[in-house]
Amino acid sequence: MADGSSGLVAFITSGITPLQLERLFVQPYAVVAILRSLPPLARHILLRFSCTGGTVSTATVSTWGGSDGQGKLAAALEELEALRLLMQAACKGQAVYTIHASFQAQLRHAMCSGLLVGHAATLPPRAAVPDAAILAAYARQQWEALLLYLVGGEGTTPVAPPELQAASIDIRGLLVAAGLMAKDERTQRQMSAGITQRGFQFLLADLYSQLWGVVRQYLSGLEAQASDGAGGGDLAVAINFLLCLGLQEGCNVMCHGQLGNAEKAIAAHMCQLGLLLPVAGGGELWLHPTRLAAVLAGGGRGGEAVAAQEDGYVIVESNFRVYAYTTSAVQVAVLRVFVRCDVLLPNLFVGTITRDSATSALGLGITSEQMVAFLRQHAHPRAAARVPTVPSVVADQIRLWQQELTRLQMHSAMLYDKFESQELYIGAVEHARQLGALLFRCDKRMQLAVPAALHGAMRTHLQERKRALGL
Repeated sequence: MADGSSGLVAFITSGITPLQLERLFVQPYAVVAILRSLPPLARHILLRFSCTGGTVSTATVSTWGGSDGQGKLAAALEELEALRLLMQAACKGQAVYTIHASFQAQLRHAMCSGLLVGHAATLPPRAAVPDAAILAAYARQQWEALLLYLVGGEGTTPVAPPELQAASIDIRGLLVAAGLMAKDERTQRQMSAGITQRGFQFLLADLYSQLWGVVRQYLSGLEAQASDGAGGGDLAVAINFLLCLGLQEGCNVMCHGQLGNAEKAIAAHMCQLGLLLPVAGGGELWLHPTRLAAVLAGGGRGGEAVAAQEDGYVIVESNFRVYAYTTSAVQVAVLRVFVRCDVLLPNLFVGTITRDSATSALGLGITSEQMVAFLRQHAHPRAAARVPTVPSVVADQIRLWQQELTRLQMHSAMLYDKFESQELYIGAVEHARQLGALLFRCDKRMQLAVPAALHGAMRTHLQERKRALGL
C-alpha cells in the first residue's frame, strides 16, 4: 500500500466525525476506495461480513484466521475498528462484531450493481471525447506545474480553466498550510515561501501519497470554510465526488451543467490540479477524469500501476551512474536533490550518486529508503525487468552513508569537577551510577559527567553530602 499517512484510510481515521462518516457512506464510492486501500486480510473480513446479517460472534470471527494467523487477524480487526467499520458489542449474552450498517449496504450495492449511478447517465458527443494522449498530457502539465513551483518557489502555479468561470485554489496557501512550504520568517509573505524538509520528502513520495497529501489539505480547507460559514461545502459530498472521478470505469464522463453548485466548485479545483479535463461539445461542457483521478481512487494499487507504466525513465548502474530519459523539469529537479548532475541534454539527465549528494539529501530529512524507493518506482521498463532493479551495491552504500550520519549522537550533559574532597567525589560517582546516568569519570582529575536532565538530582545529592561532611 502507499504511504498510509497520506491516504484515504488515514484521513477517515483521524479527520472525520461519526456524522460525516455516516454521510460518506450514502454513496458507494468511498466504500470501494476504502476496500481497495486496505490490506488483503482486512478486505477479506469485510467481504465476509457483507454476506451476513451484520453481526457475527467473536468466536466465529476468530476461526477465520486459522491456528497460525491469529496475530494477523487481530491486527486486521484492530485496523477495522480504528476505521469504525467494525464495532464490538454484546448480543444475547455473547461478544459479537457488528459491521457499520451503511458501509455494508453500499458494499452490497457495489458488488451487485456496480458504480454506474449519478453523473454517468449522459454520454458526451464524439467530438467531446479526447484521446488518452491528450488526457495524460493535461494531467502531467497541471501536476508538474504544482511540483515545479514547490521545488523552486517561482514561476506560475496551475490555474483553473477560464471556461469554468470559477475561482482558482490558492496553491501557495495550500502548500504552506500542508507544511510543504514555509513563509519567509522576515517578511511572513507566502510569495517568498521556500520548500521545507517535509516538502523534500513529499517530492520523493509515490504519486498516490502526493495526491492524497494535497487533496487532504484541500478537504481540510473546505471543512474550515464550512465551519466558518464561508460556503465551504459538505466534506462527505466532496470526498464522494472526488472518488467518483476515478471509480466509474468506462462511463466516467460528467456533464458540468448537471452538477450542483458545490460540485462545480470542486470540479474547477480538480481541473486546476489535473484530475479533470474540461472539453466543450454539443453545447455543453464535459469533464473527463485523467489518470490522476484513477490513482487517487485506486488505493495505491491499480492506479499506481498505471502511473508506473508511464513514468519509468530512470536507469541506475552499479558504478553509481544515473541515466534519466526525461524532458520534465520537475523530474530533473527531483533527481538533483540526491544525484550530482554531470550532463543535462534536452531529453537526457546523466548524473552520479556521490557521498556528498546523498548526505546532502539526508541532511534535508530524506531517508535512504526513500531515495532507493524513488529510483525503484521510476525505473525504466528495461531496468525494472532486472532483479534487483536498483543494484545492491548502490542501495547498500546509500544506506551506509545514512548510518554514518547517525554513528555519533550529541546529547546535553553536565560536567562536575573541583570536588572539595575525595570522599565527596566517590559518593557522587556512586550516586550517578545508581541513577544509571554516569557518562564519564576521571578519578585522577576527580571529574564526572551525567545527562543534563539529571543535573537537579545530582545537585541535591551533592548539597546533602556537603552538609553531612561539613564542607
